[in-house]
Amino acid sequence: DLARQRVYYINKEGFLLAFKNAFFNIFIYKNCKKAFKASRLVPINAQVVLNRLNIRLRT
Repeated sequence: DLARQRVYYINKEGFLLAFKNAFFNIFIYKNCKKAFKASRLVPINAQVVLNRLNIRLRT
């Protein structure tokens, strides 16, 4: 966004504001969920883990 406005130098305060905006726009629930799905990792949710284990009890 800053480059589109032709801002090529940024001071500390400007950087912190830009970083905060970018951070909160990137790390939203939907993006995190997609990243877990794409990497085939299971987020820490016990029910999801248990559902994927495919356990067969034997006696």
